[in-house]
Amino acid sequence: MPKTLPLVGFSKISSRVFLLCFFVIAIFTLAKVFEVKADSVTTSVTVGNSAPAFTVTPFEDPASSTTTPTNVGSNVVFKTTATDANNDNYYLILCSTNSVTPVNGSAPTCAATTWCTSTSTSTGSQATCSRTALIGDATSNAWYAFVCDGSSSASCSAGSQGTGDSGSPFIVNHRPGFSAVSNDSPKNPGQTITWSTTASDSDSHTVKLIVCKTTGLTGDACDGGGSDTWCSSSFVASNPTCGYSIPSVAPDGSNNAYVYIVDQHNFPSTDAYQGSNVSFTISNIAPVVSAVTLNSGAAINLEESTTKAITLTATVTDNNSCDGGEIASVLGYVYRSAITYGGCDIAGDANTNNCYPEVSCTLVGGSCTGTTDASANYTCTVNLQYHADPTDDNTPYTAENWLNTIKATDNNSATHATQVSAGVELNSLIGVDLGYTVTASLNYGSLGAGQSNDPLDKILTTTPTGNVGLDQEHSGSANMCVNYPTCTGGTPIPVLNQKYSLTAATAYASGIALSTTETEVELNIPKPLTTSPTTKNTWWGMLIPIGTVAGEYSGVNTVTAVKGEIVSW
Repeated sequence: MPKTLPLVGFSKISSRVFLLCFFVIAIFTLAKVFEVKADSVTTSVTVGNSAPAFTVTPFEDPASSTTTPTNVGSNVVFKTTATDANNDNYYLILCSTNSVTPVNGSAPTCAATTWCTSTSTSTGSQATCSRTALIGDATSNAWYAFVCDGSSSASCSAGSQGTGDSGSPFIVNHRPGFSAVSNDSPKNPGQTITWSTTASDSDSHTVKLIVCKTTGLTGDACDGGGSDTWCSSSFVASNPTCGYSIPSVAPDGSNNAYVYIVDQHNFPSTDAYQGSNVSFTISNIAPVVSAVTLNSGAAINLEESTTKAITLTATVTDNNSCDGGEIASVLGYVYRSAITYGGCDIAGDANTNNCYPEVSCTLVGGSCTGTTDASANYTCTVNLQYHADPTDDNTPYTAENWLNTIKATDNNSATHATQVSAGVELNSLIGVDLGYTVTASLNYGSLGAGQSNDPLDKILTTTPTGNVGLDQEHSGSANMCVNYPTCTGGTPIPVLNQKYSLTAATAYASGIALSTTETEVELNIPKPLTTSPTTKNTWWGMLIPIGTVAGEYSGVNTVTAVKGEIVSW
């Protein structure tokens, strides 16, 4: 070490300089004594890979539960959010068991069934994957969710099954089975058509039958709305049935009916019978005729030498409707009771004396109100000939009367006929048409006193115009006079001078003298059977007494038609 020198005789300033120099020298000296050498040190650490962690519990969106299952063909969607401490992307994977295998640089795999795997997702972002429910899936399917990174030393989180309905398991809803269907038609109006099925659900869900009028179903309702539905069942364990109550008035025929089966979640079957047309038939019901009348229940009075219109009425009821052409025809039949309906039920039976078949009847306007109305009124008019058989007293048919039947036929040829409950009399019609060979009066011609029509040659022709056999009654005024009927002048010619006979070429002397008293003459004209009846003649003549004053003489003879004896009809 260098030696220090004492400081002698220095001024104060010099002393300070001295001390400063001393310290500098000292420090320099010490630095030399304690000098060290600095080296570089290399550092290192290994950072391990951390598995991603759930920040949002995995869940199904929407929840696939027993109340909201996933239908076959639809997707179960799984979602979660996770973060990775190493800031790696991550995968969401859903496995059927609690076992997963990470894969370096790629997506992980499941030890058993992989339900779905997401794409690589940034840390902190939501990952999503979906699984399409398949026919072969079980109803209940457990799941375990994992989040795994895809680093070179990939790792996975522990499994999570979520919570609540949106957690494991996911529930698959399978379509119901539908293997048979039928109905019990035909049925009549007012009865019930029932559809029966063989249908069930493999998930033990209840099933329902819907029968639509047109094709198409949405949920458990026909596409056409409530009015488009024949019937629907409640939800039952299997084999649902439903019934349609046919209205009391309904057209007959076939009706389309489309059948559908859905489960309690309105998941429809896709089996062959789904939407098939299982049509039903409403039976044809024969019409029923009632309230039959004939001439309003009154006796029938005919008219001479022409026809008399007689009215028939009836009510026709058809439970297939009185409208829409359901009633094809309504016909009336009028006949003498001994003929019977069976003897007057076809056109070939027609006989103007006793049978008037197949008289067309017409609908009374306003009596049928539409297709939901069953009953309608009908009226028919039959023109009875003047010679139709009488049934009143003193006729061959006194024990009989006239009846009518109304027959209705529907558009399926079903018929019903009803006879009037009480017949009516057809009264005798005594009618004649008197014809003369000369004029409209009985003119004996021009005769001198003492002369006569000999033989009797003035013909009176009698033509019946009614429905009975005829005789006549003859009578005349007491005299023929020039100033008839006062007969106060001239020489009246007595009534007895007029004679008649029922045979031609009768000599005047052999004729029957006319009198003032009505005398029946047995003409025995038969009852007319056609409009060309049998006629009968009488021959007339007279004798002019000697002394008769010349002049134009006139008088009145009365020829009265009377009902002939029955045996002569």
